[in-house]
Amino acid sequence: MAEVVISPLLQVIFEKLASPILAKFELGKNYKKDLDKLRRTLPIIQVIIEDAEVKQWKDKKVRIWLVELKSLAYDVDDLLDVITARQHRNKVRHATCTLSPMPLLSNYYHMPQKLKSVQDRLDEVVSKMSCFQFKEMVSLARSQTSERRETGYYVDESDVFGRTEDLERVVSFVMCSGSDGVKVRSLSIVGIGGMGKTTLAQLVYNDERVEKNFDLRIWISVCQEFDVKRIMHGILDYADHRPKCDSKQLGVLQSELHKSLNGKRYILVLDDVWNHDQDEWEKLQYPLRSGAEGSRIIVTTRHKKVASIVSSTAPYFLEALGYDDCLDLFNKRAFPDGEQDSYPRLLEIGREIVKKCRGVPLAAKIFGSLMYFKREEKEWLHVLESELWNMDMELGENKIMSALRLSYNHLPCHLKRCFAYCAVLPKGFEMRRDKLIHLWIAEGLIQSSNDNAYSLRKMEDAGNEYFNEFLLMSLFQLVDTADQFQMHDLLHALAKQVAGNEFLTYGEHDREHDRRLIYHGADDQLLSQLRHAAVVCNSVSSIPKTLYGARQLRTLILFSPDDDSNRILNTVVRAFKRLRVLDLSDSGIKRLSKSVGSLVHLRYFDLSRTFLETLPKAVCRLCNLQTLNLTDCYNLKALPEGMKHLINLRHLIIKNCARLTRMPPSIRALLNLQTLSFYIVGRSFEESLFQLVHLDLRGEIKIRHLENADEIVPDLCFEEKQLHSLGLSWGDDVEEAKLNDSSISPVHEHHGCDNGILLNYLKPNTGLRKLYLSGYYGLNFPHWLNYTTSPNLREVVLKNCRRCECLPPLGQLQFLEALYMQGLEALKSIGDQFYGEERNQTTKFFPSLKQLTIQNCPALENWKSLPPSTNAFKSLDRLSLIECVRLETMPFFPKVKHLELKNCNTRIIRKAAELTTLSILIINDFQDLTYLPQGLLQNNPSLQSLTISSCPQLTSLPWDLRNLEALQSLTIRWCNELTSFPKEIRHFTSLEALEITECPSLTSLPEEGIKGLQSLRSLSIENCLNLTSLPNSIMQLNSLERLTIMYCPSLAKLPDGVQQLPALRSLSIISCQELACLPEELQHVNTLENLEICGCPKLMELPEWVEHLLSLRSLKIYNCCGIKTLPKGLECLKALQHLSIRDCPDLEEKCVKGKGNNWTLIAHVPYLYIGSSAVELQGKAVAGNLV
Repeated sequence: MAEVVISPLLQVIFEKLASPILAKFELGKNYKKDLDKLRRTLPIIQVIIEDAEVKQWKDKKVRIWLVELKSLAYDVDDLLDVITARQHRNKVRHATCTLSPMPLLSNYYHMPQKLKSVQDRLDEVVSKMSCFQFKEMVSLARSQTSERRETGYYVDESDVFGRTEDLERVVSFVMCSGSDGVKVRSLSIVGIGGMGKTTLAQLVYNDERVEKNFDLRIWISVCQEFDVKRIMHGILDYADHRPKCDSKQLGVLQSELHKSLNGKRYILVLDDVWNHDQDEWEKLQYPLRSGAEGSRIIVTTRHKKVASIVSSTAPYFLEALGYDDCLDLFNKRAFPDGEQDSYPRLLEIGREIVKKCRGVPLAAKIFGSLMYFKREEKEWLHVLESELWNMDMELGENKIMSALRLSYNHLPCHLKRCFAYCAVLPKGFEMRRDKLIHLWIAEGLIQSSNDNAYSLRKMEDAGNEYFNEFLLMSLFQLVDTADQFQMHDLLHALAKQVAGNEFLTYGEHDREHDRRLIYHGADDQLLSQLRHAAVVCNSVSSIPKTLYGARQLRTLILFSPDDDSNRILNTVVRAFKRLRVLDLSDSGIKRLSKSVGSLVHLRYFDLSRTFLETLPKAVCRLCNLQTLNLTDCYNLKALPEGMKHLINLRHLIIKNCARLTRMPPSIRALLNLQTLSFYIVGRSFEESLFQLVHLDLRGEIKIRHLENADEIVPDLCFEEKQLHSLGLSWGDDVEEAKLNDSSISPVHEHHGCDNGILLNYLKPNTGLRKLYLSGYYGLNFPHWLNYTTSPNLREVVLKNCRRCECLPPLGQLQFLEALYMQGLEALKSIGDQFYGEERNQTTKFFPSLKQLTIQNCPALENWKSLPPSTNAFKSLDRLSLIECVRLETMPFFPKVKHLELKNCNTRIIRKAAELTTLSILIINDFQDLTYLPQGLLQNNPSLQSLTISSCPQLTSLPWDLRNLEALQSLTIRWCNELTSFPKEIRHFTSLEALEITECPSLTSLPEEGIKGLQSLRSLSIENCLNLTSLPNSIMQLNSLERLTIMYCPSLAKLPDGVQQLPALRSLSIISCQELACLPEELQHVNTLENLEICGCPKLMELPEWVEHLLSLRSLKIYNCCGIKTLPKGLECLKALQHLSIRDCPDLEEKCVKGKGNNWTLIAHVPYLYIGSSAVELQGKAVAGNLV
């Protein structure tokens, strides 16, 4: 049964009634009287409301009374909001007369009558109250955020108890080599929600033994909807050295995933799987089989049926924690400083509370966190003796829900209302911290006490405190970074439960209540209670029509609509006049209707990642608007001129709106503005830097076109602004990149003030973490760019600062992790100034730097080294030197693993030969390189990936390659003079992927060398014009799974013995014009799943023996005009899922649906692509490039 919670809403109303703005609003002689009566009546209800909320579980009549009261409270809130909006509107009218009268407020003279009506209803509710004999209760929960030491939130082993044995058992499975011949094995961890399945999987995933044993570790959070395509995209994002696949087609994704995992030993964790549809699992499992021997898949799930489908071994059932472990976990949260011995009585009560947690780690953790705030015995007893422990619940997760609900009841009022609002999020959904806080503020869940800008700015700080409270109490979980979070399933269910009928999440996996509301014609009572809705759909046209009957709706969030939603926006505006939140992000909307201006209650408007080019002037009538999010609106050209009238705007988020060329004038009028993603300096005063002086900006800002700044603005003090990221740019980044030494931009010569003086005035606060500096034309970097005035910098980008001859002293920035320098055309040397002048025996240079890129510095000749005793660059993991054609020296980097050298002096390669820790080496675009220096490869026995590209004079590879036993990937591209490979490549015993592309002088591959590559999974030979044959030893590669031969016009046939490739799953033969037939032995390769034949004009037929390829799942035939018909045996291939035929006119004609002679041979294939369009089969439309 859903809970009716009204105390948070009453608190919002109290805060609005106390606002001074209401005292300024005159509507008639009875206005003040009715308002005062509201102020007197509501507190009478407030003192008994906690008792009423508890009694609703046993008395249905109490619950009905609460529903009536809450509906009335919402109407009071809306009424007060209209009055407040009117007052804000008057502020604007005093400044301008250009705006039209505000819809919905034109009848504001009826407010006294509405107030009287509301008061009469309130009197009726109060009269019923005496029937229930409620008790006055004072909540034990604190009403303000507790002051305590600042803590971070990270999941680590110190926060886990009692799982050591479980960890060892699962790690043992992961590490063991099976004897059953199965390359990729899977294990399911099964247990009820909150038992710690995800935590155990995380321990395994991060175990040092596991990390060393696998080439690739992948973590995918699946949640309730088993979206195969989303999961594949997620896995592809983890795979290195592969271009991002943007395709939405299953076949393409399967193919790309197969390539990415091919031959790699991976461990894949699929967390929180609910799907038990075996067909869906098979779609994912097919490309996963391409992994190397020893690959592992771990699935966490609550359902045994899921485990029976996905596991290749017996599932691992995760049991409850032992009492002692559960008690230790509870005590760590309740007494984090180890002070429990000072509270013997609380310890005794705590032991009883832990018993009721029933060994569930999540419950112990949450209740321990709850008790951390309480040190009075009566507070602990109140929790222990609560009636909610004894509710009549079934065994299992409902027992945990009872405990979690008690935890909710003891939250302070201000946290209760924020927690309940999270019910609007779909289950398993990830959201940014700042977005949730903005939503809380928009819904009035975080109130300021005074009507002034200073107090208003504190709401975001309060929201952050609330958020951190939830983190501390384990009610939220961080995902990857400190910005993204999600809720545990049980906690999301709790939020749904306490929110009741006010919240709706509509999608494929809705609760039964939600389905009933939508599909069975919801009655007026249900719709009148609905206040917040999230719709998960592929098109806004699929929004249920019955939802438009919910006229009281305050929140509407549309997740991932895929089309132009403009046609339905007018309907939304007409139906939902009381919206506070409207989220249309990721929609295909191209034009915003002016009707949106009537949403005068709107506080939060999200249009990010849409196709808008402009915003209508009507947006400027949204006087209550607090957040406008236009992130990634790449087509947006302009903002409306009247935005200065949005006096309540707090966050203007315009990241990656590259086509914006100017800002709306007089942005200084937005005194509440805190977030301004970027600002474009114009020539007029209304677009100058003066506009930023009085704005209390926070977070991040990038200021562009600083060449338009005509004078210094001393009052623009960034030191007083709480910025963590600052971007300063002269000119347009793209245009600046095209400048050369002689083409100095006119704007720097004839417009604007002195670059250097201006930059020194723009000194940021000491908390700055990221600095982006581009197009700066001064001679010296600013004096504040050093370790004393910018000590917290984590990332620095210096781009196209063409006249700077010396680098700033960055070496002693203790937290600097990433440094990117590009286009420093006057830089000749990197010396002492770069490291920092102040030195002693304990000084550490670049102690945290992990990534360093130096690009397009044509004058750079020397890079000074420091003595080994300084331990400089001790953390550097990745180094890229690109287009530094004169640089001949560089320091020694003791731990660098990833080195990229591109278009530099060849002497730098010799210097790189001194490195000994490389695992990835990329050598690209060295036009004069004839050989690799001695030691470059030999000195790096841990090298795993080697790429040599665009080295046209390179004739051979080193012959001494015996120590490269760890090499897993070798790529040779565009090496015109490379004539042969040394037979010593046989020592590459770990090599799994070999790619040879566009080496026209290469005529053959070494028989003996290829024979030694027994770990090779993937072999790709492309555009080798003079390659006439392949070595027969290729057919002895027992691990080979993918063979691709592309654009080798001299190759007439494949070697004999293809049937000897026991692991071959994919064969692609593309543009081999001399190839006349497929090898007959191919029919005996019973593992072959993908066959691709393209651009082979001499191939006259597809042989009849194709019927023996019983594992074949995908067949492509492109541009093979000699093939006139399909073999009859094709209809025997029951495993075939994808067939694609293009640029074969005769064959295409015979495959026309229902008409062609070959149609009956292919009618059973689910996914067909014939010619230029897909084929519709059995009512299922197959669209796009599916194969």
